[in-house]
Amino acid sequence: MNTAYEIYKTLREEIIQGKLNPGERLVEKDISGRLETTRGYVRNALKLLNADGFVILSHGKGAAVAKISFQETRDLYELLTLLESKSVELAAPHLKKSDLDRLAEANQIMKNCIITLDRSEAVRVWQESNFLFHKLFAEKSGNRELKDMVENIRWRTFDFRYAYLFEPHFPFFTEQHDALIDAIKSRKFSKAKKIMEDHVNKASIVVLKSLEKVAGL
Repeated sequence: MNTAYEIYKTLREEIIQGKLNPGERLVEKDISGRLETTRGYVRNALKLLNADGFVILSHGKGAAVAKISFQETRDLYELLTLLESKSVELAAPHLKKSDLDRLAEANQIMKNCIITLDRSEAVRVWQESNFLFHKLFAEKSGNRELKDMVENIRWRTFDFRYAYLFEPHFPFFTEQHDALIDAIKSRKFSKAKKIMEDHVNKASIVVLKSLEKVAGL
Protein backbone atom coordinates (compact mmCIF):
# COMPACT_ATOMS: atom_id res chain seq x y z
CA MET A 1 0.00 0.00 0.00
CA ASN A 2 2.14 2.88 -1.21
CA THR A 3 -0.43 5.41 -2.38
CA ALA A 4 -3.42 7.06 -0.76
CA TYR A 5 -5.61 5.93 -3.65
CA GLU A 6 -4.72 2.26 -3.14
CA ILE A 7 -5.61 2.60 0.55
CA TYR A 8 -8.82 4.39 -0.45
CA LYS A 9 -9.83 1.47 -2.71
CA THR A 10 -9.02 -1.10 -0.02
CA LEU A 11 -11.05 0.69 2.66
CA ARG A 12 -13.90 1.37 0.23
CA GLU A 13 -14.08 -2.34 -0.57
CA GLU A 14 -14.09 -3.21 3.13
CA ILE A 15 -16.98 -0.79 3.71
CA ILE A 16 -18.94 -2.19 0.76
CA GLN A 17 -18.40 -5.78 1.89
CA GLY A 18 -19.51 -4.97 5.43
CA LYS A 19 -16.11 -5.61 6.98
CA LEU A 20 -16.30 -2.04 8.29
CA ASN A 21 -19.74 -1.21 9.68
CA PRO A 22 -21.78 2.03 9.62
CA GLY A 23 -20.67 4.27 12.49
CA GLU A 24 -17.45 2.32 13.10
CA ARG A 25 -14.47 4.53 13.97
CA LEU A 26 -11.49 4.49 11.62
CA VAL A 27 -8.28 5.09 13.55
CA GLU A 28 -5.31 6.21 11.44
CA LYS A 29 -2.77 4.42 13.62
CA ASP A 30 -4.64 1.12 13.50
CA ILE A 31 -5.19 1.29 9.74
CA SER A 32 -1.60 2.26 8.97
CA GLY A 33 -0.37 -0.68 11.05
CA ARG A 34 -2.76 -3.15 9.49
CA LEU A 35 -2.03 -2.05 5.92
CA GLU A 36 1.67 -1.47 6.57
CA THR A 37 1.69 2.10 5.36
CA THR A 38 2.08 5.62 6.75
CA ARG A 39 -0.51 7.62 8.66
CA GLY A 40 -0.13 10.39 6.09
CA TYR A 41 -1.32 8.10 3.30
CA VAL A 42 -4.17 6.85 5.48
CA ARG A 43 -5.18 10.42 6.31
CA ASN A 44 -5.33 11.33 2.61
CA ALA A 45 -7.28 8.15 1.84
CA LEU A 46 -9.83 9.06 4.50
CA LYS A 47 -10.22 12.48 2.92
CA LEU A 48 -10.97 10.81 -0.43
CA LEU A 49 -13.50 8.51 1.22
CA ASN A 50 -15.09 11.52 2.90
CA ALA A 51 -15.38 13.33 -0.43
CA ASP A 52 -17.17 10.31 -1.92
CA GLY A 53 -19.56 9.92 1.01
CA PHE A 54 -18.16 6.71 2.51
CA VAL A 55 -16.62 8.30 5.61
CA ILE A 56 -17.52 11.16 7.95
CA LEU A 57 -14.68 13.31 9.27
CA SER A 58 -15.44 15.16 12.52
CA HIS A 59 -13.18 17.67 14.25
CA GLY A 60 -11.95 16.16 17.48
CA LYS A 61 -13.59 12.79 16.80
CA GLY A 62 -11.66 11.59 13.78
CA ALA A 63 -13.18 9.42 11.05
CA ALA A 64 -16.08 6.98 11.05
CA VAL A 65 -17.86 4.92 8.41
CA ALA A 66 -20.82 6.93 7.14
CA LYS A 67 -24.37 5.87 7.92
CA ILE A 68 -26.65 5.96 4.90
CA SER A 69 -30.07 7.42 5.49
CA PHE A 70 -33.32 6.63 3.69
CA GLN A 71 -33.37 10.16 2.26
CA GLU A 72 -29.79 9.99 1.02
CA THR A 73 -30.38 6.63 -0.64
CA ARG A 74 -33.52 7.90 -2.36
CA ASP A 75 -31.66 10.99 -3.55
CA LEU A 76 -28.81 8.88 -4.95
CA TYR A 77 -31.18 6.61 -6.84
CA GLU A 78 -33.05 9.56 -8.31
CA LEU A 79 -29.76 10.83 -9.72
CA LEU A 80 -28.74 7.35 -10.86
CA THR A 81 -32.02 6.91 -12.74
CA LEU A 82 -31.44 10.13 -14.68
CA LEU A 83 -27.78 9.45 -15.38
CA GLU A 84 -28.12 5.81 -16.40
CA SER A 85 -31.06 6.45 -18.72
CA LYS A 86 -29.07 9.30 -20.27
CA SER A 87 -26.07 7.02 -20.72
CA VAL A 88 -28.27 4.59 -22.68
CA GLU A 89 -29.61 7.45 -24.81
CA LEU A 90 -26.08 8.58 -25.66
CA ALA A 91 -24.46 5.16 -26.04
CA ALA A 92 -27.11 2.97 -27.67
CA PRO A 93 -26.90 4.38 -31.25
CA HIS A 94 -23.14 3.74 -31.29
CA LEU A 95 -22.92 0.28 -29.76
CA LYS A 96 -21.28 -2.36 -31.93
CA LYS A 97 -22.04 -6.07 -32.10
CA SER A 98 -19.05 -6.70 -29.83
CA ASP A 99 -20.57 -4.37 -27.24
CA LEU A 100 -23.93 -6.13 -27.40
CA ASP A 101 -22.13 -9.46 -27.07
CA ARG A 102 -20.44 -8.17 -23.91
CA LEU A 103 -23.81 -7.14 -22.49
CA ALA A 104 -25.32 -10.52 -23.32
CA GLU A 105 -22.35 -12.35 -21.80
CA ALA A 106 -22.58 -10.36 -18.55
CA ASN A 107 -26.31 -11.01 -18.36
CA GLN A 108 -25.85 -14.73 -18.98
CA ILE A 109 -23.41 -14.88 -16.09
CA MET A 110 -26.07 -13.19 -13.97
CA LYS A 111 -28.69 -15.74 -15.12
CA ASN A 112 -26.38 -18.52 -14.01
CA CYS A 113 -26.39 -16.97 -10.53
CA ILE A 114 -30.08 -17.80 -10.21
CA ILE A 115 -29.33 -21.53 -9.96
CA THR A 116 -25.88 -21.42 -8.36
CA LEU A 117 -25.89 -23.52 -5.17
CA ASP A 118 -23.29 -21.39 -3.38
CA ARG A 119 -25.51 -18.37 -2.72
CA SER A 120 -22.73 -16.24 -1.27
CA GLU A 121 -20.69 -16.76 -4.44
CA ALA A 122 -23.78 -16.17 -6.58
CA VAL A 123 -24.39 -12.77 -5.00
CA ARG A 124 -20.73 -11.80 -5.41
CA VAL A 125 -20.68 -12.77 -9.09
CA TRP A 126 -24.03 -11.05 -9.67
CA GLN A 127 -22.67 -7.88 -8.14
CA GLU A 128 -19.60 -7.84 -10.37
CA SER A 129 -21.43 -8.72 -13.59
CA ASN A 130 -24.22 -6.24 -12.96
CA PHE A 131 -21.66 -3.50 -12.47
CA LEU A 132 -19.97 -4.40 -15.76
CA PHE A 133 -23.32 -4.45 -17.58
CA HIS A 134 -24.24 -0.95 -16.46
CA LYS A 135 -20.70 0.39 -16.76
CA LEU A 136 -20.59 -0.33 -20.48
CA PHE A 137 -23.30 2.22 -21.26
CA ALA A 138 -21.56 4.92 -19.25
CA GLU A 139 -18.23 4.11 -20.92
CA LYS A 140 -19.75 4.26 -24.40
CA SER A 141 -21.73 7.43 -23.73
CA GLY A 142 -18.79 9.59 -24.78
CA ASN A 143 -19.24 11.74 -21.70
CA ARG A 144 -16.43 11.25 -19.19
CA GLU A 145 -18.13 13.30 -16.48
CA LEU A 146 -21.26 11.20 -16.76
CA LYS A 147 -19.20 8.00 -16.58
CA ASP A 148 -17.42 9.13 -13.41
CA MET A 149 -20.66 10.26 -11.77
CA VAL A 150 -22.45 6.99 -12.52
CA GLU A 151 -19.59 4.93 -11.12
CA ASN A 152 -19.33 7.07 -8.00
CA ILE A 153 -23.06 6.88 -7.26
CA ARG A 154 -23.17 3.13 -7.87
CA TRP A 155 -20.38 2.68 -5.35
CA ARG A 156 -22.39 4.64 -2.82
CA THR A 157 -25.74 2.91 -3.31
CA PHE A 158 -26.81 -0.35 -1.75
CA ASP A 159 -26.38 -2.10 -5.12
CA PHE A 160 -22.96 -3.11 -3.81
CA ARG A 161 -23.08 -3.33 -0.08
CA TYR A 162 -26.42 -5.08 0.10
CA ALA A 163 -26.50 -6.95 -3.21
CA TYR A 164 -28.21 -9.84 -1.41
CA LEU A 165 -31.38 -7.72 -1.22
CA PHE A 166 -31.75 -8.25 -4.98
CA GLU A 167 -31.47 -12.05 -4.82
CA PRO A 168 -35.24 -12.75 -4.87
CA HIS A 169 -35.49 -10.47 -7.92
CA PHE A 170 -32.63 -11.92 -10.00
CA PRO A 171 -34.94 -13.35 -12.72
CA PHE A 172 -36.83 -10.07 -13.11
CA PHE A 173 -33.71 -7.95 -13.50
CA THR A 174 -32.07 -10.29 -16.01
CA GLU A 175 -35.29 -10.22 -18.05
CA GLN A 176 -35.09 -6.43 -18.09
CA HIS A 177 -31.49 -6.66 -19.26
CA ASP A 178 -32.58 -8.92 -22.12
CA ALA A 179 -35.34 -6.49 -23.07
CA LEU A 180 -32.84 -3.64 -23.06
CA ILE A 181 -30.45 -5.51 -25.36
CA ASP A 182 -33.31 -6.47 -27.72
CA ALA A 183 -34.50 -2.86 -27.92
CA ILE A 184 -31.02 -1.70 -28.90
CA LYS A 185 -30.67 -4.47 -31.50
CA SER A 186 -34.00 -3.32 -32.99
CA ARG A 187 -32.71 0.27 -32.89
CA LYS A 188 -35.58 1.28 -30.63
CA PHE A 189 -33.40 3.63 -28.66
CA SER A 190 -36.17 5.57 -26.93
CA LYS A 191 -37.59 2.28 -25.69
CA ALA A 192 -34.14 1.23 -24.47
CA LYS A 193 -33.79 4.46 -22.52
CA LYS A 194 -37.20 3.92 -20.93
CA ILE A 195 -36.31 0.34 -19.96
CA MET A 196 -33.17 1.52 -18.19
CA GLU A 197 -35.13 4.22 -16.39
CA ASP A 198 -37.66 1.66 -15.19
CA HIS A 199 -34.87 -0.79 -14.34
CA VAL A 200 -33.10 1.59 -11.96
CA ASN A 201 -36.42 2.69 -10.46
CA LYS A 202 -37.28 -0.93 -9.69
CA ALA A 203 -33.87 -1.39 -8.03
CA SER A 204 -34.49 1.67 -5.87
CA ILE A 205 -37.84 0.27 -4.74
CA VAL A 206 -36.19 -2.98 -3.64
CA VAL A 207 -33.55 -1.12 -1.68
CA LEU A 208 -35.77 1.49 -0.07
CA LYS A 209 -38.31 -1.09 1.07
CA SER A 210 -35.55 -3.09 2.74
CA LEU A 211 -33.50 -0.19 4.06
CA GLU A 212 -35.08 0.02 7.50
CA LYS A 213 -34.52 -3.71 8.05
CA VAL A 214 -30.76 -3.54 7.48
CA ALA A 215 -28.74 -3.79 10.69
CA GLY A 216 -26.45 -0.92 11.57
CA LEU A 217 -28.38 1.87 9.87
